[in-house]
Amino acid sequence: MRAPDEAAQADVAPAAAAPAVTRPEEPSDRRMRPAQDWRPFLRALAQEIDAVAGAAGRDALLRGVGLQLARMYPLPARESPDALAMEMTETLEGFGWGRVRISYSERDRCLLLTHEGLPRVGGGGDPPGTWLAAVLEGLYDGWMAQQAGTDATLVTRRVASAKPDEIVIRYGQE
Repeated sequence: MRAPDEAAQADVAPAAAAPAVTRPEEPSDRRMRPAQDWRPFLRALAQEIDAVAGAAGRDALLRGVGLQLARMYPLPARESPDALAMEMTETLEGFGWGRVRISYSERDRCLLLTHEGLPRVGGGGDPPGTWLAAVLEGLYDGWMAQQAGTDATLVTRRVASAKPDEIVIRYGQE
Protein backbone atom coordinates (compact mmCIF):
# COMPACT_ATOMS: atom_id res chain seq x y z
CA MET A 1 0.00 0.00 0.00
CA ARG A 2 1.21 3.39 -0.92
CA ALA A 3 1.24 6.42 1.26
CA PRO A 4 -1.49 8.92 0.33
CA ASP A 5 0.95 11.48 -1.07
CA GLU A 6 2.69 8.83 -3.21
CA ALA A 7 -0.66 7.75 -4.64
CA ALA A 8 -1.54 11.30 -5.52
CA GLN A 9 1.75 11.71 -7.27
CA ALA A 10 1.40 8.44 -9.19
CA ASP A 11 -2.05 9.35 -10.53
CA VAL A 12 -0.97 12.74 -11.81
CA ALA A 13 0.40 12.96 -15.29
CA PRO A 14 3.88 14.40 -15.44
CA ALA A 15 3.72 18.13 -15.80
CA ALA A 16 4.95 19.57 -19.01
CA ALA A 17 8.10 21.57 -18.61
CA ALA A 18 7.40 25.23 -18.30
CA PRO A 19 8.37 27.09 -21.41
CA ALA A 20 11.66 28.87 -21.02
CA VAL A 21 11.25 32.55 -20.46
CA THR A 22 13.22 34.36 -23.05
CA ARG A 23 14.38 37.85 -22.40
CA PRO A 24 15.96 40.09 -24.89
CA GLU A 25 19.63 39.66 -24.26
CA GLU A 26 21.68 42.66 -23.41
CA PRO A 27 24.33 43.10 -26.07
CA SER A 28 27.56 41.73 -24.66
CA ASP A 29 29.55 44.60 -26.14
CA ARG A 30 27.51 46.99 -23.99
CA ARG A 31 29.12 45.52 -20.89
CA MET A 32 32.53 45.63 -22.55
CA ARG A 33 32.44 49.36 -23.31
CA PRO A 34 31.55 51.21 -20.10
CA ALA A 35 33.42 54.34 -21.25
CA GLN A 36 30.64 55.13 -23.71
CA ASP A 37 28.02 54.83 -20.98
CA TRP A 38 30.11 56.82 -18.50
CA ARG A 39 31.01 59.70 -20.81
CA PRO A 40 28.19 62.06 -19.70
CA PHE A 41 29.05 61.39 -16.08
CA LEU A 42 32.76 61.99 -16.70
CA ARG A 43 32.05 65.28 -18.49
CA ALA A 44 29.89 66.46 -15.59
CA LEU A 45 32.52 65.32 -13.08
CA ALA A 46 35.27 67.10 -15.02
CA GLN A 47 33.30 70.34 -15.11
CA GLU A 48 32.57 70.14 -11.39
CA ILE A 49 36.18 69.36 -10.44
CA ASP A 50 37.39 72.28 -12.58
CA ALA A 51 34.81 74.62 -11.02
CA VAL A 52 35.60 73.58 -7.44
CA ALA A 53 39.35 72.90 -7.54
CA GLY A 54 40.63 74.96 -10.48
CA ALA A 55 43.28 73.73 -12.91
CA ALA A 56 46.04 73.26 -10.30
CA GLY A 57 43.77 71.38 -7.89
CA ARG A 58 42.39 69.23 -10.70
CA ASP A 59 45.86 68.30 -11.91
CA ALA A 60 47.01 67.42 -8.37
CA LEU A 61 43.96 65.20 -7.89
CA LEU A 62 44.39 63.49 -11.27
CA ARG A 63 48.12 62.90 -10.70
CA GLY A 64 47.12 61.12 -7.48
CA VAL A 65 44.65 59.00 -9.45
CA GLY A 66 47.46 58.10 -11.86
CA LEU A 67 49.73 57.07 -8.98
CA GLN A 68 46.93 54.91 -7.61
CA LEU A 69 46.50 53.24 -11.01
CA ALA A 70 50.24 52.51 -11.11
CA ARG A 71 49.94 50.76 -7.73
CA MET A 72 46.88 48.82 -8.88
CA TYR A 73 48.49 47.79 -12.20
CA PRO A 74 52.22 47.40 -11.46
CA LEU A 75 54.64 46.64 -14.27
CA PRO A 76 57.52 44.20 -14.22
CA ALA A 77 61.02 45.64 -14.26
CA ARG A 78 62.44 45.96 -17.76
CA GLU A 79 66.00 46.63 -18.87
CA SER A 80 65.33 48.78 -21.92
CA PRO A 81 63.06 51.73 -22.70
CA ASP A 82 61.56 49.81 -25.64
CA ALA A 83 60.63 46.81 -23.47
CA LEU A 84 59.19 49.12 -20.81
CA ALA A 85 57.14 50.99 -23.43
CA MET A 86 55.73 47.63 -24.60
CA GLU A 87 54.64 46.77 -21.04
CA MET A 88 53.11 50.22 -20.57
CA THR A 89 51.30 50.08 -23.92
CA GLU A 90 49.86 46.65 -23.22
CA THR A 91 48.31 47.94 -19.98
CA LEU A 92 47.19 51.24 -21.53
CA GLU A 93 45.51 49.44 -24.44
CA GLY A 94 43.67 47.28 -21.91
CA PHE A 95 42.26 50.51 -20.44
CA GLY A 96 41.45 51.83 -23.91
CA TRP A 97 43.96 54.62 -23.25
CA GLY A 98 46.27 54.45 -26.26
CA ARG A 99 49.98 53.77 -26.45
CA VAL A 100 53.36 55.23 -25.52
CA ARG A 101 56.83 55.51 -27.02
CA ILE A 102 59.89 56.20 -24.89
CA SER A 103 62.93 58.04 -26.24
CA TYR A 104 66.01 59.62 -24.69
CA SER A 105 66.76 63.32 -25.13
CA GLU A 106 70.54 63.83 -25.19
CA ARG A 107 70.09 67.61 -25.02
CA ASP A 108 67.83 67.56 -21.94
CA ARG A 109 69.27 64.35 -20.46
CA CYS A 110 65.84 62.89 -19.79
CA LEU A 111 63.38 60.33 -21.07
CA LEU A 112 60.47 61.54 -23.18
CA LEU A 113 57.28 59.49 -23.00
CA THR A 114 55.15 60.31 -26.04
CA HIS A 115 51.57 59.22 -25.54
CA GLU A 116 48.95 58.88 -28.28
CA GLY A 117 45.29 57.93 -27.95
CA LEU A 118 44.33 59.38 -24.57
CA PRO A 119 40.53 59.45 -24.26
CA ARG A 120 39.08 62.94 -24.37
CA VAL A 121 36.60 64.36 -21.91
CA GLY A 122 35.02 66.80 -24.31
CA GLY A 123 37.16 69.86 -24.90
CA GLY A 124 38.35 70.01 -21.28
CA GLY A 125 41.97 70.63 -20.46
CA ASP A 126 44.68 72.90 -21.74
CA PRO A 127 45.18 72.40 -24.62
CA PRO A 128 41.57 71.35 -25.25
CA GLY A 129 40.95 67.60 -25.11
CA THR A 130 43.75 66.86 -22.63
CA TRP A 131 41.78 66.94 -19.37
CA LEU A 132 43.06 63.47 -18.36
CA ALA A 133 46.73 64.23 -19.12
CA ALA A 134 47.59 64.73 -15.44
CA VAL A 135 46.50 61.11 -14.82
CA LEU A 136 49.27 60.10 -17.23
CA GLU A 137 51.83 62.14 -15.28
CA GLY A 138 50.99 60.23 -12.11
CA LEU A 139 50.69 56.89 -13.87
CA TYR A 140 54.06 57.20 -15.61
CA ASP A 141 55.67 58.57 -12.43
CA GLY A 142 54.43 55.52 -10.53
CA TRP A 143 55.48 53.06 -13.19
CA MET A 144 58.94 54.58 -13.54
CA ALA A 145 59.40 54.46 -9.74
CA GLN A 146 58.71 50.70 -9.89
CA GLN A 147 61.71 50.09 -12.14
CA ALA A 148 64.92 48.75 -10.64
CA GLY A 149 67.56 51.36 -9.85
CA THR A 150 65.22 54.32 -10.27
CA ASP A 151 66.47 57.63 -8.89
CA ALA A 152 63.84 59.03 -6.49
CA THR A 153 64.75 62.61 -7.50
CA LEU A 154 63.49 62.12 -11.06
CA VAL A 155 60.00 63.44 -11.78
CA THR A 156 57.43 63.44 -14.57
CA ARG A 157 56.26 66.70 -16.08
CA ARG A 158 54.12 67.46 -19.09
CA VAL A 159 55.82 69.44 -21.85
CA ALA A 160 54.49 71.04 -25.01
CA SER A 161 53.97 68.84 -28.03
CA ALA A 162 54.11 69.86 -31.68
CA LYS A 163 51.27 67.43 -32.48
CA PRO A 164 47.78 68.06 -31.08
CA ASP A 165 47.02 64.33 -30.62
CA GLU A 166 50.15 63.66 -28.55
CA ILE A 167 50.94 64.25 -24.92
CA VAL A 168 54.62 64.39 -24.07
CA ILE A 169 55.79 63.63 -20.54
CA ARG A 170 59.35 64.42 -19.55
CA TYR A 171 60.97 62.12 -16.98
CA GLY A 172 64.13 63.50 -15.47
CA GLN A 173 65.61 66.10 -13.10
CA GLU A 174 63.45 69.16 -12.55
